[in-house]
Amino acid sequence: MVVPGDTLIFKCELLAPIKRGIAKMKGYAFVGDTLVSEAELSASIVRKDS
Repeated sequence: MVVPGDTLIFKCELLAPIKRGIAKMKGYAFVGDTLVSEAELSASIVRKDS
């Protein structure tokens, strides 16, 4: 259980190589050493113009 004031540590791993700017990942959230949440995520990778 997560309560206000807890510190969440997020860890992500790539599930596949990045293709066409899309990254597919598996993410985990921990409080201390306890796994409190997990999810499959997709992210769009874009270049930042200077």
